[in-house]
Amino acid sequence: MTLKERFTRNPQTYYALSIAATWAGIGSLMNGVTMTQTYGIIPSLIWVLGNTVACILFGTVAIKIPKVREVFRSRVMECICAIMCVFQAWLSMNGMQTVFADTALGPDFGKYVAYALAIVFLIILLRFGMIRNVLTDGFGWIIVYIMAAAVTVPALIHTGGAVNQISLGLEPEPMKTGIWKAILLLPGPFTYPYFFKILDYNDRNEDGTATVNVKKAFTMGGIFFGLYMAIVFPLAWTKFTPALNIVKAILITIIGTSTLSSSMYSIYIAFGKKLGLAVNAALIAGWSILIPLGVMGMWTLMASVRIYFVAGGILFAIVWNAYEKRKAVSA
Repeated sequence: MTLKERFTRNPQTYYALSIAATWAGIGSLMNGVTMTQTYGIIPSLIWVLGNTVACILFGTVAIKIPKVREVFRSRVMECICAIMCVFQAWLSMNGMQTVFADTALGPDFGKYVAYALAIVFLIILLRFGMIRNVLTDGFGWIIVYIMAAAVTVPALIHTGGAVNQISLGLEPEPMKTGIWKAILLLPGPFTYPYFFKILDYNDRNEDGTATVNVKKAFTMGGIFFGLYMAIVFPLAWTKFTPALNIVKAILITIIGTSTLSSSMYSIYIAFGKKLGLAVNAALIAGWSILIPLGVMGMWTLMASVRIYFVAGGILFAIVWNAYEKRKAVSA
């Protein structure tokens, strides 16, 4: 039985792995370490909790609240979300460039890797679409678990007793930062047209793929992501050898690859093949302008914007549904 046949017979786990891989993003490890070292353990754990709950919340809201899918699958919202995916793609590429800066290979190597991967997905996703994205994400996420352990365990052994000193972060300002950044994470999944595509694909199954409990798939995706964060969380205390820095760079690149591919696929979903190809090509060409923002700067810019239009979209869906119910009763 081929991998594609296994997927079509029981796609739930494949969906969940792809959801985790897409959501992880390159900033999940890099920003996680930064959060822990800068703000302390408790604020960082709150941020991790927000990260883990985000996909679970999406699966619940998108399925349980009427009209949410219609609002976010509207042409206007889909295009807005696709523009946010341009930032997600840039964020992934920035991370690849940044993480190789700590290795002997240097930042230019990371930049070339980012360009190469973006160009590969520009072509592959144009031709193969949905199933290819799910399967490559699922396979990549299994590798992420293996490599995360291969980085964390040796780093802890190498560090020994000379761990980085990190506070609990119970002071008001660090706690406020941790809570606010966790809140900023919650709207994130709503900005991925790919996640709504999973819902639609599960409903229609035109190619014979089995129908599953897709809400459970998003819950599993959140749990799979949380497991990964538990594996890499100790890295904030560790020190790295040059060899481990290279392994870490490869791990982060694999994580970033999944988000990059799903972001670029989301752009194809929103704009269609021809315009989507042009937008994806433009994001690759324009990326160099955004490199100076860095990973955290890029993420903060994007997260600060998306919370407002996601909240507005959900509120509009609730009001729309209430209006239609009232109209039906009046009739």
